[in-house]
Amino acid sequence: MLRLAALCLLLLASLPALAAQAFPFLNAPGAFAVGFRVVQQHDASRSYPSTAQGKPRPIQTAIWYPAQKGGQAMRYDDYLQLLGWDDDFDRTPAERNKVLAEWLKMVTGTKSAAEIAAERSDIRWAVRDAKPLPGKYPVVIYSPSLSSNVFENAEMMEFIASHGYLVLASPALGVDQRSQRTDLAHAEAQAADIRFLVGYAQSLPQADITRLAVAGFSWGGMANVLAAAQDERIKALVCLDGSVRYAHAMLEQVAYLKPERLRTPLLYLAQRPQPFERGVRRKPDYSGSILQKMTGADVYLVTMYAMEHVYFGSSYLRLDPLDLGDYTRDEIAQSYAQSARYVLHFLNGALKGDRDGFDYLRKKPEQLGLPRHSVGTQFFAARP
Repeated sequence: MLRLAALCLLLLASLPALAAQAFPFLNAPGAFAVGFRVVQQHDASRSYPSTAQGKPRPIQTAIWYPAQKGGQAMRYDDYLQLLGWDDDFDRTPAERNKVLAEWLKMVTGTKSAAEIAAERSDIRWAVRDAKPLPGKYPVVIYSPSLSSNVFENAEMMEFIASHGYLVLASPALGVDQRSQRTDLAHAEAQAADIRFLVGYAQSLPQADITRLAVAGFSWGGMANVLAAAQDERIKALVCLDGSVRYAHAMLEQVAYLKPERLRTPLLYLAQRPQPFERGVRRKPDYSGSILQKMTGADVYLVTMYAMEHVYFGSSYLRLDPLDLGDYTRDEIAQSYAQSARYVLHFLNGALKGDRDGFDYLRKKPEQLGLPRHSVGTQFFAARP
């Protein structure tokens, strides 16, 4: 009886520690150490009225890159600090702290102080301002979801950089204020931010601009397609449950977007199919399929059956009080990690000429060591 009581006390004592574990990213890093730096830039061709009338549009530019080994790894809180000034570089430290505190209060909801502290103190792979590793590397530009930040998928960006890629991201800003609206003007503003980063990448010594992809989550997974329709420098597209699949009526208004003319290979990672009743409530746009209209490009459609839409953003998995439904936290972490592996293999195929990368995308789940029926894959080959 005493032994049983002691065991119960031990289990109870361990509960706060278990509750305070940071969300795990379950992939191992690649062969490259990862550096991280942030550049303050402005797009002088566009103004941003909420900062000051006529002031150029701010482009907070986050860069993950292959680096020389050594240095102190960042904490996740270092990424969070970027939010305090991502649309206004002139804020004081006190003003930045206030912006971050208000944002954390809004997004974390019922998360405990211990859970939030665990995420903020979590050690990451990247080293701030590490010395770049000489060489030329393929470029990946990341475009966040609606109104989101540069660190939305920081773990996936670190993972990609650790496999020999130069990764850039900027926040999803509105046309004239920090938040975005779900209209074409805001989608095209984000597409213009992508093209700005493509131009900036050309100036970076590590960048091989001839091998360039754009990845985007949700709203960013529509802005990247709009950018590719206007910029032939973009050689591959990744959509993490991108809005390009759900906004057909709006996209039909875009005169320059001709899906059948796109020659850019696309990887689309999709959430699990939604129940009919939820579709009735949210009224998704099923008026067409951009993916099937892209007849001139290879399209890989991978459905992740453990994933809801929001799970494709690691910052939400870390900080939002999400209801994971029938899945465990570990199962969602495994599925997120697998999503990152799909992205890496697609980029290896599209930008590094690795045929094994493309082959990986078409394998059955059990061939990849995954549970059967956890993933569904479809391949739409380009037609001449």
